[in-house]
Amino acid sequence: MHLALRWRAWHGDESLGLDLPPHFKVAVYPPKDGRDIGAEGIRRAFANPIGGPRIAELARGKKHAVIAVDDIARPTPASRVIPPILDELREGGIEDARIRFVMAVGCHRAMTRSEMARKLGEDVVGRFQVLNHTPYERLVRVGETSRGTPVDINGYFLEANLRIGVGQISPHGGPGWSGGAKIAVPGVAGIETITANHKPGRLRLGLVAIEGNEWRADMEEAARLAGLDAIVNVVVNSERGLAGVFVGDLVAAHRRGVERAWEVMSTPLPPGPVDIGIFNQYPKDTEFMHLGHALHVLNSARRPIVKPGGTLVILSASSDGFGFHALEAPGMRHGPTGPRPIFESFRVVVMCPNINQAEMPPSLPNTTRLVPDWAGVLAALEEYHPRGGAVAVFPCGAVQVAARG
Repeated sequence: MHLALRWRAWHGDESLGLDLPPHFKVAVYPPKDGRDIGAEGIRRAFANPIGGPRIAELARGKKHAVIAVDDIARPTPASRVIPPILDELREGGIEDARIRFVMAVGCHRAMTRSEMARKLGEDVVGRFQVLNHTPYERLVRVGETSRGTPVDINGYFLEANLRIGVGQISPHGGPGWSGGAKIAVPGVAGIETITANHKPGRLRLGLVAIEGNEWRADMEEAARLAGLDAIVNVVVNSERGLAGVFVGDLVAAHRRGVERAWEVMSTPLPPGPVDIGIFNQYPKDTEFMHLGHALHVLNSARRPIVKPGGTLVILSASSDGFGFHALEAPGMRHGPTGPRPIFESFRVVVMCPNINQAEMPPSLPNTTRLVPDWAGVLAALEEYHPRGGAVAVFPCGAVQVAARG
């Protein structure tokens, strides 16, 4: 059977062709998905904000605006929503010369100009000041959350008296779903703030869980202290198009966006456990650090997808290499010290052309087979499953969750 999967987000968003021999019985399980809403859908989102006034109204009487945008490791096509943000700001009386962009990289690496241009648009990078956040310098303490998290925020972000955040909503193992307050914490927060909020075991958390999620509640309280006035959150479809745009209050708009994300990303499961599961990290496949996002459907399922002793195949372009996280990378204070429990019952094969064996993190089992191409995957499958078997393919794992019910 021939498969064509999306691959290499931000680096061409190419089609990856894969062939499996006939003794492997293959079924593809895409998300429900959603059509791109187009320019008119984006216009309606800005005209009908959720839980607050239009950005143009927020801008009236304000002197300076800052727009915080998530980094290149996220699939957000920010260049499609920035022009309407700028239109709203101009309508409200804030001229371009009084608008600044901050790349909300949190604990990730700084972005290059080329990456900023891909993310924001060449026109924006050519006309506006665009700065990388650093969690170590130019921070201002704005308070402390009720859970005891000290809140240090980027000084450039705080200099503006209108603060807007741009991000995307997808499954996340900490705050349940990304987006919303996450653009402020960790996006433009200091290292001590992020350390406290992310400390393992300190706050209750959970994949796709919002209610009772202390990690998210702490973020949202911190974002209020940071003065985040409005968010523009997107829900991407399986091809990184816009299946939804949500503008407004950092909680109300985010929750509406989560509802849409459930609709778009819900994925039916195989009728019973299969021998082999293939999970593609797209569209969050720029860095190997985010390999686990390929497995959201596996981690969110209430019943087994792959048989014990079966094989997990994870596909990762990792076009930018391993990636970086000042807290959670191997060797850092919250870095992994051993294999994740999800891998205990399975053989693991990772296909990645841009990582070598020396870079394999301790979060993967020592027995993980790392291969650079599909031929290596096939060789492993023939060894592990010489008689073939049932295969379930999840083509865009970073934006897939197990359907509810």
